[in-house]
Amino acid sequence: MELASTCSSDRVFLDLELLLNRFRDRYVPYDVRGSIKHMKFLKTFLMCARKWSQSNDLYLESDNIVKKVSLPSFLSCIEDTFHEYEEDIHSPSLRSETDKYGVFLEIEKQIKLLKQEIIQIYFALASSRSLQSNSCMTDDELLEFIDLILQNLADLTNGYMDRNISESSISAALSARVQALEAKLTFLKSFIPFAKMRGTADIPASLLAHFEVVALNAARLSYMCSYWDDAEEMHNPQFYSMIYDQQQKIRAVDFHVYETYMEVLRASYCSASLHTPMVHDKQILNNFNDSLISCLWELLCYSLSFMDSMKDEMHMLYAGLRFLRSILREHQEKMDEQNEKIGAFLSEAGIIILSPTLNRVIEGEVSFLESTVVLDFCDMLANTNINLKHFKDQISGSSTIESLPNSSHSSSVQHVCKPSRHMPSKGKMPIAHEVMVGLDDEAEKVIERLVSGPEHVEIVPIAGMAGLGKTTLAKKVYNDNSIIYNFHIRLWCTVSQEYNKKSLLTQILCSDGKHSRMDDLNEDDLLQKLYQKLKRNRYLVVLDDIWDFRAWNELRYSFPDEMNRSRIIFTSRSSNVASQVEYGGKPHYLRPLSEKESFELLQKKVFGKEDCPQALHGLGMEIAKKCRGLPLALVVVAGVLATIEHDICVWEEFAESLTLTMVSGADQCKKSLELSYEHLSYHLKECLLYFAAFREDEKIGAKNLMHLWIAEGFVEKIEGKRSEVIAEEYLMDLIGRNLVMVSESKSIGGVKTCYIHDLIFEFCKTEAKAKNFLQVLRGYDELSTFNEHSNPPRLSICSSREDFIKSRLFCPHLGSLQLFHDETSAHPHWLNFCFLFCIYKHLKVLKLEGIYLLIKELPTEIESLLCLRYLAFKALHMKFIPPSIAKLSNLETFCLRSTETVSLPDSIWNMKKLSHVHVWDGCFVFPLSSNDNVLENHSTLPNLDTLCDLYLSFDQAENLLRRIPNIRRLAISDGQTGNGVLNMSRLECLESLTLDVGCCSGPRGHFELSFPMNLKKLSLFCLGLPCSEMSLIEQLPNLEVLKIGCYTLDGERWELMEGGFPKLRVLTLSELDIVEWTETDPDSDDYFPCLQQLKLDQIRHLEMVPACLGRISTLETIKMDGCRNDVKSLVREIEEAQKSYGNENLKIIYETY
Repeated sequence: MELASTCSSDRVFLDLELLLNRFRDRYVPYDVRGSIKHMKFLKTFLMCARKWSQSNDLYLESDNIVKKVSLPSFLSCIEDTFHEYEEDIHSPSLRSETDKYGVFLEIEKQIKLLKQEIIQIYFALASSRSLQSNSCMTDDELLEFIDLILQNLADLTNGYMDRNISESSISAALSARVQALEAKLTFLKSFIPFAKMRGTADIPASLLAHFEVVALNAARLSYMCSYWDDAEEMHNPQFYSMIYDQQQKIRAVDFHVYETYMEVLRASYCSASLHTPMVHDKQILNNFNDSLISCLWELLCYSLSFMDSMKDEMHMLYAGLRFLRSILREHQEKMDEQNEKIGAFLSEAGIIILSPTLNRVIEGEVSFLESTVVLDFCDMLANTNINLKHFKDQISGSSTIESLPNSSHSSSVQHVCKPSRHMPSKGKMPIAHEVMVGLDDEAEKVIERLVSGPEHVEIVPIAGMAGLGKTTLAKKVYNDNSIIYNFHIRLWCTVSQEYNKKSLLTQILCSDGKHSRMDDLNEDDLLQKLYQKLKRNRYLVVLDDIWDFRAWNELRYSFPDEMNRSRIIFTSRSSNVASQVEYGGKPHYLRPLSEKESFELLQKKVFGKEDCPQALHGLGMEIAKKCRGLPLALVVVAGVLATIEHDICVWEEFAESLTLTMVSGADQCKKSLELSYEHLSYHLKECLLYFAAFREDEKIGAKNLMHLWIAEGFVEKIEGKRSEVIAEEYLMDLIGRNLVMVSESKSIGGVKTCYIHDLIFEFCKTEAKAKNFLQVLRGYDELSTFNEHSNPPRLSICSSREDFIKSRLFCPHLGSLQLFHDETSAHPHWLNFCFLFCIYKHLKVLKLEGIYLLIKELPTEIESLLCLRYLAFKALHMKFIPPSIAKLSNLETFCLRSTETVSLPDSIWNMKKLSHVHVWDGCFVFPLSSNDNVLENHSTLPNLDTLCDLYLSFDQAENLLRRIPNIRRLAISDGQTGNGVLNMSRLECLESLTLDVGCCSGPRGHFELSFPMNLKKLSLFCLGLPCSEMSLIEQLPNLEVLKIGCYTLDGERWELMEGGFPKLRVLTLSELDIVEWTETDPDSDDYFPCLQQLKLDQIRHLEMVPACLGRISTLETIKMDGCRNDVKSLVREIEEAQKSYGNENLKIIYETY
């Protein structure tokens, strides 16, 4: 039913909607948005109040004072207000939207004056309706009313509260109540169409009357919540408690109407067959099923009163309803035949889930053993589950539906994996011969290494991931004219993962076509024959597809070294093979094809010598781009394109449906990737598959990844060896096998971030799902139809807040959960997530860094996650960690992204397994007593390895440092300006240290510093140290990386000490006022003997640099960022000096500030 447009309020609402649509993409001030919100809530009230405007006077009670109100008069008062401003809205003088927004603000001020009366009218109407058995609204009008309330509730949760979220500790809990209210109203909204579809022409008046009361109470609560940020009394727990109590009293189906409700559902059994199927039947069934899933999810999450047997049955019912959801989301016409059966199941489930008996059990009013009614209820539940199971078996075993749930692959997937045997007339056979594209530059580099270089035998490895074209490149080089000219003998064999020594020798000897019969020779004879063949010749032998050094070790004595530049080529997926053998050279890493090269290869494989038709050129480029430069993927896709019609529409459809999931599933790709995978140890297989938990193309922090591996239990425990060291060995092994790529390296070696190729990512995702190792869910379609009955140990979910809540996932045995926010969602902030702690109590890993939590304090409910080892989340306004976190006695890694100073509780000292504590953008405050002079055993954290960043006054540091004796990585911030002593020499394990006093106004105090001898990396900021005290740092025997930041040195002259910095490899100077940087003896070479990188950032005043910089043989790079021309001139002098000493490879990098 549409609202009449004869009232001033309706016309103003219409103007408001038109204005919002006009300026949908523009910024709307917060106060204006608040005004719009209140007007929407008023619209709901007016729709409701008009239905009861003919009723008797209402009696409103406030502060024990009763006031009689005439509803028509009250509505007339509101209309007068709108009429007063209606002319202003249409006035020609209000030309801009800003002017009109001002009018809406004025209207809202008048609306606020009526707030309490509107709330009381809602209450009075609900009270009067509860005493009557007839309905005032038709079912269609009631549905319209419920829709308006749901829109109001959506406004509450979708951002209107965001401004004050960080200022209120009750916001998350309030959000949970709003969501619970939405679930109840959504049930009513879905029940009415379901009952009518199933044959109930008229919903009984008593049931509709109850639904009206529910809607009125919900409208009243939503109206109260709409003003929660305007009234001081609503910023306290009492307000939330009142909302919670009122919401709990609202029942979608109360005890006194349950019998009527049950009669409606049971009556539908008989009348359903008389119902004429409609187009929207499936959607009605789906909506009602979703509501039942939501209700049942609430019961399973928050009810502790179930016996185990009943909980199992309820979980089975839940799984059955999710199965029905997956069927209802299918688009096959044959599934419509099942709608009647599905409707019958939903009727049974609706009777069970909203049963008063069940609610009485939950609330503890009756026990299982004392009531025959409860036992009857259990029988009904068990029978429903049996019937659902039979139905599921029948559907799953039939050809009606291929895969339920998660039957997400389109026919295009099958088309890629299994090309059609019946090709259209305009299609062509795929080009069978080998096509080489984009390898000229690669071949030149390899040929150069083969024909030049050392005189002794050298192995030249060509390394890269599966399908990158290593063998193709080796063949191109092998057949090049310059190679044929330079080598007397060229031989080739393919080793593969499984090989036979005799077969390999025979293959090598016969590869030049000059030997035939060798069956009678044994292995020793063949080894000798090969040796004699190669002796006194300059030879090139290709060992293609070699997996480890064992094959080479069995053959190597057959390869003589005549000092004549003989060469051996390895092609391997592993970069480490050649490094483990004699004569091994540096691997040549094969790059992916460019987009242009990719299209060229695709074109040649599809069209041969012909050009791609111009009409298909753009689509061909798009398809080639999706293969991410991998020749194997391009060949697979080309094999399909060659068999389909060369028509724009056909190629357009193919391009839209093409994903790397389809390509990776093709036999050729799958077998190639499986070879690499099966060659891994058990632990490495788990580590590789775990990459599927991250987002596609994500650059993953290596340290974070290794901590996750450890928490998941993938890393083998070896006595006397730290888990982090073993995990790093695993990562380097995977990188060496070219399964994992390095995206950013550390300044002194090692991996900072890494990633995997998209094709390997898709393989890992598919394999992880098949082995029930990890399930990746992206978007609502996958979330809603996910079959949870398999109890996956790990879930990686990318979803909007709304879709995640709506999906109602329930995996109580889940061991690992990673949540990422769907970037396409308009509402990125997550308020209520405490339900995670109620459901997933067996989690070992909870990674929430991919979502934005609007909370100031970590919920105390987290104490229920007793198995947790890894916890990471992003909450930019987080300030407090509750003492209950100490109950997480197994926690090893705790990561937080917050811009605040976060207070840790005293109980943190009880978390003996804690190894890594990080906060990004903010810092931690550890609990320390100023007069704590006694160190007790229980007050230490013996396993703490990493602590970043810690806010701590240096004069109190002694107490803390004694409590973290085995720390390896530490970052300390101190915003004070007083004197301080920081004796860190006792921290014998410390390897990385950052000290930052902050940019203070006023004079800095004097700091006395002492460092441990094992320190490898040191970063200093704002310390104000006299340049003369740098000798303390120069003497550190193991220091490899030093960064001296702004205001760290006090003075204009820094003189290097002879023999200082014996192992320093990277030196960064940033925003220093140094004028003269020199050494005690300019003629000595005993400075920076290992320096490789010098970085100068914002160095403006430097006039002199040490002369030794021009003579350091290890220097590789000088990088400047934002430096003046005078400093650049000094660097050019260093470059010239380096060249005079024979270093032609020094790189000078200039960056503009």
